[in-house]
Amino acid sequence: MAEFDVTIRPAEPGDSLGVARVQIDTWRDAYVGVLPDATLLDLDEMRAAVRWTRVAGGIRVPETLTVAEAGGRVIGFCHGGAGRRTIARAVNRDGAVAEIYALYVDPSYQGMGIGRLLLADVSRRLVAHGFDSLVLLTLAANAHGRRFYDRIGGAAGDTIPSVVIGAPADQIPYFWPDIERLVQRLDAPAV
Repeated sequence: MAEFDVTIRPAEPGDSLGVARVQIDTWRDAYVGVLPDATLLDLDEMRAAVRWTRVAGGIRVPETLTVAEAGGRVIGFCHGGAGRRTIARAVNRDGAVAEIYALYVDPSYQGMGIGRLLLADVSRRLVAHGFDSLVLLTLAANAHGRRFYDRIGGAAGDTIPSVVIGAPADQIPYFWPDIERLVQRLDAPAV
C-alpha cells in the first residue's frame, strides 16, 4: 500500500486537468506498441480536460468519479456506474451489474496500492446503490492492468474486438460476481 499521504475523494470539476494528465500519461506508458504512436502523441490534455470537466459536472447517482490526490496533485482516478447492457451481456449477467469505465494511476505511482484504494472506494459506492456484481473492459494487450485484475480475483471473459481512438484493439472483460467480496479482497493487505 501507499507509504505517503494519499487522499481518496470524489472528483470535482477543478480536478479535470489532473485527471486528463493521468489518463494521457498512463496511455502513453501502457499502450506503446498497442495503439499507433501517432495516436498516443496526438492526445491533448486540454481537450481531455474539457471532456472530464463535462463528466465531473454531470455525475448523477449511481455514477461516481473518485480521485487519488497526493501533495495537492491528482495521481489517479476511477470512474464507475451502471453497467452498459452490451458489457453485461459479454459476461452473461443480468441484474444489477456495475461497470468501471476507467481506472488509471499515474505511472510514477503504480504498484503502490493506489489502484486498490480507488477501486475499493468506487466499489463501496456502487454497492451502496444496490449493485451486486462488477465488470470492466481492458485492452487485451494491457499486461500490467490484467495482472492487477487477475490478482484481485477478476474472471477474464472472451476477447471482444473493438476500436480504440480509431485503432483496432481487442478488449477483455473482467468480472466480479460479488462486489462486496471484491471490496474485502481490496481492503486486505496486498500479497
